[in-house]
Amino acid sequence: MAGVGGPAPGHDPRVKVHYEGTAVSTRLLSDHAACVAEWKAIRASHLANKVENYSDVAYNYAACPHGFLLEGRGVGRRTGANGNQDLNRAHYAIVGLVGSEGLTEPTDAMLSAIRDGIELLREHGAGTEIKGHRDGYATSCPGGPLYAWVQKARRVRPPRPRPPRPRHPLSRRTTCPPR
Repeated sequence: MAGVGGPAPGHDPRVKVHYEGTAVSTRLLSDHAACVAEWKAIRASHLANKVENYSDVAYNYAACPHGFLLEGRGVGRRTGANGNQDLNRAHYAIVGLVGSEGLTEPTDAMLSAIRDGIELLREHGAGTEIKGHRDGYATSCPGGPLYAWVQKARRVRPPRPRPPRPRHPLSRRTTCPPR
């Protein structure tokens, strides 16, 4: 899929992990509704950005402190978050709802949701590479704490391919409906 579709044909898309890079309220830790509101605000901000001219939120998924995976562009859609068109064609993007101030440390549940997102993308053809946004682009993203996790996670041997298994409808891998 070229253009606004998924990663370019012949690519084994990889995954880049991001953070917000701004202050994020610690209220997200105790109020899941605040997480959903934060995700909607990110989407609205991206759609209002006339310079980038985004068609949707730039990320494929977001992970909140409660362990929920929130849907952005989803599977098979090219990201707009990785810094340039080449990186967007080659990598999906998952953002942890942490920032540079306030809520800066990802929770274990958030890390689990990021891992769920990576596994979901792998089930749909993403490769085994996991990197931080800073790997390949001049930025501090995904911040120190989340980047430390990325460095550890990419050294872990990926799971063997297995047939897709049905998910319980109340599993933690849920998504926030688009717009």
